[in-house]
Amino acid sequence: MNKLIIFFITFITMIPFSWGQGSEPVFLISGKVLNERNMEPIEGKVVWEILPEGKEAGIARTNPINGSYKIILPRGKKYGYMGLAEGYYSVTQFLDASNLKKYTEINEQNLFMAPVEKDQMVRINNVFFKDKTAEITEASYPELNRFYKFLKINKKVIIEIDGHTNIAGDTELNQKLSVARAKSIYDFLIKKGIKEKRLSFKGFGDTRPIAFNSTAEGRKKNNRIEFVIISTRK
Repeated sequence: MNKLIIFFITFITMIPFSWGQGSEPVFLISGKVLNERNMEPIEGKVVWEILPEGKEAGIARTNPINGSYKIILPRGKKYGYMGLAEGYYSVTQFLDASNLKKYTEINEQNLFMAPVEKDQMVRINNVFFKDKTAEITEASYPELNRFYKFLKINKKVIIEIDGHTNIAGDTELNQKLSVARAKSIYDFLIKKGIKEKRLSFKGFGDTRPIAFNSTAEGRKKNNRIEFVIISTRK
């Protein structure tokens, strides 16, 4: 009987040790998903990805009453996360957990999602092309896959993909390059299964800068891909 009691006590005391040592160290994230216009809660999902490869790490569903969510993820990695909900668009946020040394609870990782509206223009961040070409680089695919997920959930949305360049180089060549880059994004989405009737593309060359072309940072910002909501078919 005494041996059984000793075994039981030993087993119980080993459980926390086994969880801490035998499994991957984790941390807890919590936050809310809210409408950026009125701060109302949004029912949807928060998708977490490991960066830079864009591998899905986990999905948290929000509480429809207050928009809150919680998720447990492995420490020691860098993450990107975005909200997915019909009728809304979310910009990807980032969290660096690569230096966490112990179990940690990180609060207020909130997402503020914009309602999808006609004529709304959104810049697609983290999309890159090989220099002076329309060839998409591998580093772009995590962001493009997020864009695809947005279109997959928002099945009524029709968009126009717009390509832009800075003023470096010949104006006519910049125009052609901007069209080719927009078409590359279009082709990517078609291959993923988005219907052609929901997509179109245009190029504007260097005619619509959003920053000064006199600086390297400004030229980088002007080299961009955007999309415009043509219709929500509500």
